[in-house]
Amino acid sequence: MKQPIPRPNLPIQSFPTELLQLILCALPDAVTLRAVVLSHSSFYRAFVAGKHLITLQVLLNQIPPDLLPDALAVLESSRLRPWSRELVQKFLTNYYEGRFSQLHAWTISDAVPVSAIYDDVAFFMSDFALVALNTHPVTGVTDVSPSPLTSHEMLRISQAFYRFELYSNIFRERSWKDNRFTPEEQRDIFFDKYSPWENEQLACVHDYLYRRMVAVYNEFAAHDIEWGEEQVTYGADDWHTPASAWKQGTLSLGLNYLRRLVTAKTYKERYQLLAPNRHSDFYFLHEGLIASNMVDDDDVELCEYSSEDERRYIHSPILNDPNPGPAKAWRWAHEHVSRDCFVQYEYHRELRQRGYVMWDLERLEHWDLFRAPWENASEAKSELVEEYEAMIKSFDTRSEIWHRGGRGWWSEGDESKIVWKKEEPYRPRIKVINWP
Repeated sequence: MKQPIPRPNLPIQSFPTELLQLILCALPDAVTLRAVVLSHSSFYRAFVAGKHLITLQVLLNQIPPDLLPDALAVLESSRLRPWSRELVQKFLTNYYEGRFSQLHAWTISDAVPVSAIYDDVAFFMSDFALVALNTHPVTGVTDVSPSPLTSHEMLRISQAFYRFELYSNIFRERSWKDNRFTPEEQRDIFFDKYSPWENEQLACVHDYLYRRMVAVYNEFAAHDIEWGEEQVTYGADDWHTPASAWKQGTLSLGLNYLRRLVTAKTYKERYQLLAPNRHSDFYFLHEGLIASNMVDDDDVELCEYSSEDERRYIHSPILNDPNPGPAKAWRWAHEHVSRDCFVQYEYHRELRQRGYVMWDLERLEHWDLFRAPWENASEAKSELVEEYEAMIKSFDTRSEIWHRGGRGWWSEGDESKIVWKKEEPYRPRIKVINWP
């Protein structure tokens, strides 16, 4: 019987540089590239000999090429330090002039955070589509097997999430000392650069992230003893109340924070994310989107616009989108709406939940979306009073537990998860709740 011929165990240092570079170029992401480059001096030398092209190729193994300019812009927006109005305006000028679309000398120190940001964008993009497409927007019937996303739809949704992250980086509150941009100033330097359906795409992302975040936030606010003592309000229908500013503050912390929050499994994990980061933000995206509408409204409906009105009030899209679906869907929904409600219109919340400005025309026509004008759904308010009274009762109960030294998770009729510490001195409680 023939003995198998032993294969030579060639050391890495014997491989030609070109082969090592091909191996590096085939790696799936920048984190893996960094690990391999640091694993052996031969890989390191091969990488140094062609680092920019290798890094770019690895990024393209993970990120679609049309998203790289967005990824680079988000990366640069995260590095605006120290933050200043002048620095933001200079950044936005470069952004609108397309300078982030130009050839970039990619380094690992750039590629690793860009890879991480894309992971967050891809996570939320997939979940957004799953949620938005699970119900037929016309019939209201659950769709268990919607047609797969097209490349244009994936790109469109991903760009909207990148735009959210960029907005968060440049407009979130960092310190009360910051000379922040008001929502009206945000309109002038940011929202006015986009078409109304592109701003409505960002509104779809905002509403989706708000719903995802608020499910965790409200559950925590309804059960945490310390938050009960501090009267942190909760409830799903508080978009226009002061309580919403606290949630906008949570939303402003960006995609990576929100991903960790919505995937946290335990009370301890959620506490570590929520408790030290609670702050209000009255100037964040919800108010920015509302302020993006024209304030000098003349009550002229979109269907009555002249060509001059179109030129003056309907900005051209900044993104190169070859499919007419988003624009047609926006015009259909706003046919009988005037320009003070072109974006983030309260009665289009249901449409935004279905992501109506994210889809190709073929999908919209398959749904038969345009067969009839959109009719605004009325919103039920009857449960708000009962919800409010239950919240006040919960505050009183948890405050009493807090003063007795209780901390942690509380549920009505279940105090088994409370951690008891020393009793706190009595503090008079000030009612600070404003409820519509």
